[in-house]
Amino acid sequence: MEKKETYHDIRKFMEELENAEGLPKNIATEAQLWDEILKKEAYLMHDQFLPLIYEIHGKSYPQGTAIKPLATEYSIDRSKTKEITSIRADITILVGSKDIYHFECEIGHDGTMVLRMFEYDVHIALGYRTPSQNMVLEFPRSAVLYLQDNGNLPDHLSCKIQFPDGGSYDYKVPTLRIQAYSLEEIQKKHLSVLIPFLPLRFRKRLSKQRKKNRMQKGELTSFYKEIILILGKEVEDGYLSEENCKIILALLGKSMVRVFYKDDALLKEVFEVTEPILELEYEKMERYLRQHYDKYYKEHYKEHYKEHYKEHYKEHYKEHYKEHYKEHYKEHYKEYYEKKLAELNTQNDEALSQKDEEIAQLKKQVQMLKLSQ
Repeated sequence: MEKKETYHDIRKFMEELENAEGLPKNIATEAQLWDEILKKEAYLMHDQFLPLIYEIHGKSYPQGTAIKPLATEYSIDRSKTKEITSIRADITILVGSKDIYHFECEIGHDGTMVLRMFEYDVHIALGYRTPSQNMVLEFPRSAVLYLQDNGNLPDHLSCKIQFPDGGSYDYKVPTLRIQAYSLEEIQKKHLSVLIPFLPLRFRKRLSKQRKKNRMQKGELTSFYKEIILILGKEVEDGYLSEENCKIILALLGKSMVRVFYKDDALLKEVFEVTEPILELEYEKMERYLRQHYDKYYKEHYKEHYKEHYKEHYKEHYKEHYKEHYKEHYKEHYKEYYEKKLAELNTQNDEALSQKDEEIAQLKKQVQMLKLSQ
C-alpha cells in the first residue's frame, strides 16, 4: 500500500509557505486575502450576514429571507486625467427586495476611509436606483469591519457634506472592531462570519523580542478547539449548516497560516490541529461519493442507457450520421474505390478483348465451313 503523505513532515512545505509569505498561490497581498475571505463568505454562506446586519444596524429579518450578492465594480471618470477607471467595493448584498448593504474590511484605520466609503455608496446608489425612485438616491446601509485591534477607532466614520445653498449633511458610517468580540459574544450573537479573522488578535504577541505575554505552546490548540465547540453548537442549534461550518474552518485555516507562517513551532501546531479534521472530512466525502456512485449511478445509468439512449442514438444515426459518413466516404474512401473501379474496368476490358477473340474465331470457323461447301 502506498504511504499517504501527511503534513506532519512539513519542513519543505513550511519553507514554501514562508517564501510565499503565508499566502495562497492566487493571492498577492494580505489585503487581498482578507477581501477574498469576506467575499467567499458572502457568496457561499450569505445567510450568515443577517446576524452581522442586526449587530451593526439593528435590523432583523425573518429566517429564509432572500439574500443576493451584487456586482461591486463601478466605472468612474477622473476629471483631472480624463481617464476612465474603476473602483471595486468589497461586499454589496441585497436583502429582501430592496435593502442594500455594503461592507468593507480594513486592517488599519486611516483618515481617508470615510471618503472612499462615500464614493462607493454614491455609485451603489446610482447603479441600483429603480425607475420608481425618480430623482431620489437611496444610499446603502454601509459599515467598515476593522480586522485588527484599533484602540482609538470611533464608533462611526463621518464627514460633513456642504452644499452651495448653505445646507449640509453629516455622512456617517458605523464601524465594527472584530477583535473586540470574545468567543463567548460571537457564539451568543451568532457572529460565526467573524471567526476566520480572529487569528489576527494573536499577531501582536508573536514578536520574538516580546517576552511578556508571548503565545505559549498549546494556546493555539485550545483556541482552535474552542472554535470547534462553538461551531458545533451553532450547527446543533440550527444557526449554522454543516456545509457552512466546513467553509468557516477552511477559511480559518487560511487565516491561521498567514498569521503564523513566520513562526515554525506555531505553524506546525496549526497543521497538527487542523489536519485531522480536514482529513476526516475529505475521507468522509470520498467515501460518500464512492458509495453513492456504486449504489445508485452505476445501475441507474446502465438501465437508463438500455431504456433510452439505445433507441435515441439509433434514430440519431439515421438522421445525422448517415449524411456525415456519406461525406466521410467521399473524402476518405474515394481513392480506394477509384482504384477498385480501375481494376474492374481493366478486368472488363480484358474480358471484352477475350470475347472479341472468341467472336473472331467463330467468324473464322463459319467462313471455313462456307468455303468447304
